[in-house]
Amino acid sequence: MLKVSVTELKNKLSYYLRLVKGGETIEVLERSLPVAKLQGVAGESTEGDAHLKRLIREGIVTPGKKPDPKAVLKTPPIPCKVDPVKILIEERGDR
Repeated sequence: MLKVSVTELKNKLSYYLRLVKGGETIEVLERSLPVAKLQGVAGESTEGDAHLKRLIREGIVTPGKKPDPKAVLKTPPIPCKVDPVKILIEERGDR
């Protein structure tokens, strides 16, 4: 569980809310004493998730598929007779 002061929470509220949406639980401290606990609402999806699920259900949107890592590079790379790193270093000089 992450612990954060009231001042830190106030200054970075959006950041900590994103953590809570991601499943993190945050304990809020006032003068080093716990005063509150922030955690996500169980079973509730965000408005964007609900909208996307509705579009999928209605057939308007088709969810993407993870690419096959073997299919990403269909042709083998062309062999290079020179070292590209060496050429880049020579071209840049002392920059």
